[in-house]
This record gives sequence, C-alpha cells and structure tokens, in this order.
Amino acid sequence: MVDLIGTHSMLIGMHSGMLTLAAGCLLVTIVARVNLRKQGTSESVGIWPTNTFVGTLARYAEHTSYLAAIGGIIGLVLSAIVGFYIWPIDFLTSSPLGMSKVMFSVFAMELWLVFVFARSRYGENLWKNTGAAALYAGLGIVGFLFVLVAGSFGGHMALMGSVLDPIYALLGIVPESFGVTGTNFVILVVSVSFVLTAVPMAIFNRFQR
Repeated sequence: MVDLIGTHSMLIGMHSGMLTLAAGCLLVTIVARVNLRKQGTSESVGIWPTNTFVGTLARYAEHTSYLAAIGGIIGLVLSAIVGFYIWPIDFLTSSPLGMSKVMFSVFAMELWLVFVFARSRYGENLWKNTGAAALYAGLGIVGFLFVLVAGSFGGHMALMGSVLDPIYALLGIVPESFGVTGTNFVILVVSVSFVLTAVPMAIFNRFQR
C-alpha cells in the first residue's frame, strides 16, 4: 500500500527545495544584472558576457532559476494531487484554514506557471527590457512568498505549526480562522486568478512589442 503521507511529505520537500533554488538563483541574477549595468559591461543585458565572473554567474543562475521553477511546478502539482487524497474534501471546502491553504497554493502555482511560460516564450530577451525583467522577477519572488504561506497553513493543518507564526502573531493573524469559505471563496479565487494570469501576460506582450 502506498504511504500517501510519506509521499506527500517527499513531494512537499521536492517543490519547496526546487522553488527555493529558483527564487535564490533569481535574486542572484537580479544582483548580477544590476552590477553589470553599473559597470557598463554589456550593452545588451539579455546576453550575459561570459568574459567576466559576474556575467558567467548571471547566465548560469538565470538558467538554473528557470529549470528549477519547472521542477518546482511539477512537484507542486503532484503534492496537491496527493494532498487531496489525504485531507477530506469536507475539511478543505468548509474550513477557513483548508481553503486558505488551497487558495495560496493555487495563486503560487499560477504565478510560477506565468513565470515559466514567459521565460519559455521570450527567452533571455526578457532581461533586455527593464520593465519586463522587473515583472518577471516579481512573479518569481511573490510566487515564492505564496508558497511559503501555503506551506505554513499546511503546517497548521498537520498540527505542527509554522516558522511564520511569529509574523502571524505580529500581524494579529490566526491561521485557523484566516480566509473565507463558501461562495465568497470561489469568487475571490477566480477573480484573483484571472488578474494574476491575464495582467502579467498582457504587460509582457506590451513590453516585447
């Protein structure tokens, strides 16, 4: 018999590690890009100069971020599928905690999907335009933060708490009662999902004209 809990934990570790790597490499790329622009090393920052350490670092970090994001999305999808077999659907659809977990997982997945889609479509040319590069980086960073929040709610669902609890306490947030249920949940998720998907792609298309 398949150990669903163990498999779920393994997949959580997989997508958490991969998306952490993606976000970390993305930050390295941002710092390297800023450094290259200050030095005036490359007129086209989308083509990393390999004759400098910073340029080589940026090139490898940028590619690693993209590939790690793909692996993270796969792990996120698989862990979500297994999670639905572990947690009763009644709990997920009636509990603010369960719905908050689902909501932030959906938002995180959408941001990372747009992140990967944009990189797949436009390639490194994304980094040639400051606006497109900022939006691309923002998708990855916010997507990673949403993964952290979703994971923290998952920790509370498993009665293990979360490393984000001090922040929740500071903000006066109680994870067990945070969020909405019922029709309001569906409206919120659909509305925000549309914004998170359509708006970034429309902006990317405008920047890349």
